Amino acid sequence: MISTVSVEKRCWPNRLINWAFSPGTPAIFRRLVGLVFHVELPILKHPLNMGHPYCIVVNSAVEIGRDVHIHQCVTIGSKRHGRGAGIPCIGDGVVIYPNAVIFGGVRIGDGAVIGAGAVVFCDVPTGAVAVGNPARVIDCASR
Repeated sequence: MISTVSVEKRCWPNRLINWAFSPGTPAIFRRLVGLVFHVELPILKHPLNMGHPYCIVVNSAVEIGRDVHIHQCVTIGSKRHGRGAGIPCIGDGVVIYPNAVIFGGVRIGDGAVIGAGAVVFCDVPTGAVAVGNPARVIDCASR
């Protein structure tokens, strides 16, 4: 049977999380929303699109572009020491599928796609598709 629930009603967790992690929202609300949805995000400059906004962890210093889609169980973190140390930078229009891990001083180019379960610790070019553990670029077609 097809669900008759409107898109607006299905997206309430996404809207709530975007509100809680927007500038000016009291820290107590961020903490409560984070506990309920198991989400840790930086203060957002632009709204995020989250299909299933659960178990998402993003380092507070990560730069996230516009129109980024993040699916459930994604981790985006920093690396403090050694080769590749730094904080990720996510470009505009990037799609990150479930269970992906992005860490270190990597740059994810505009319009890139990170496949489910990918472990990314090197740069992904603009418009590329990266999959696997460790992630490798399989498609660089412009989108």
